[in-house]
Amino acid sequence: MSNNSLKVIRESKNGIGYSDTVTLRETKNAITKATLWKIPHKNHEPEPSLKIARYKNRWEDLESDSPKSALTLKGDELNNLMQFLNDYYELLKIGVGKYIKADSLDNNLALQLQGVFNNKNANEIGSFLVKNSILSSDVTNIVEFCRREEALNDFKQALTEDRSEAYWQKWFEDNDWILGNEFTRIIDERDIDTKNIADHLVETFDGFVDIVELKRPNGQLKFWNTKQDHNNLIPSQDLIKAITQTQNYIQSLEEEMNSAKMLKRIGNASIVKPRATLIFGRSLDWGDEERKAFRILNDGYKDLTILTYDQVLARARKTLNLAKDR
Repeated sequence: MSNNSLKVIRESKNGIGYSDTVTLRETKNAITKATLWKIPHKNHEPEPSLKIARYKNRWEDLESDSPKSALTLKGDELNNLMQFLNDYYELLKIGVGKYIKADSLDNNLALQLQGVFNNKNANEIGSFLVKNSILSSDVTNIVEFCRREEALNDFKQALTEDRSEAYWQKWFEDNDWILGNEFTRIIDERDIDTKNIADHLVETFDGFVDIVELKRPNGQLKFWNTKQDHNNLIPSQDLIKAITQTQNYIQSLEEEMNSAKMLKRIGNASIVKPRATLIFGRSLDWGDEERKAFRILNDGYKDLTILTYDQVLARARKTLNLAKDR
């Protein structure tokens, strides 16, 4: 139907108002139709509902009792769907391929989809659509981009709050992509030996094991000492303790390089000259003096890289923006 055609609201045999029916897809063996209904209720005013149904032939209509499959969205479900389309349709229309495959919505899948929209969980909706191949690969990339952007917003918000170290361990575990392309996965095991437990053991892209150690960005931990030494900024005692602890982890991990038990726990990865990344403190208010001192500090370690939470966030944001511009 063209935009200039007359749009008609009809009435069913039971007195239910409904819009013109639109054909979404027609194949040799089935036809998919959709319409808007205004379903009456005993306790409140009638509300519009969207009904999508698939039939064996073109002559059956939406009042048929025996469609091959059917899905009705009403109330919040329909509102959430319209908001979802409003947020993403124009973005996808720019040139990212197919949005939804109508022929993938069998009856069981349709019921699951309805349940997912009931939950109002964006991550669950995205996961469901990808898992069931409803989204194309291009759309999958956009969904992942949006998920990562939302994660970075959560990261930024958490930096303004006094979150525990356990919170940050879980956040990095759920968003291991933020560690960069040099790491392919976070290993399930954290124990190096009976005395040393790292925040994360990670596998590098070339199959070796490294360490990521986290210290909470807030609280009483300071990056620089309040007093300078010969007009030079020096690490705080908190940072020195964290560096010492991380270096001990490196040494302990290297001592396990020939341990059959350790190698079994970490899977296919190997332990050879492990390195560590220590994420510690904030740097949002640093000036040239602090940045210079930080450069010198990092240059003093051959197997350790120190990053602040603000630097991790800035690096991830830049990487995400580069992916967006492609």
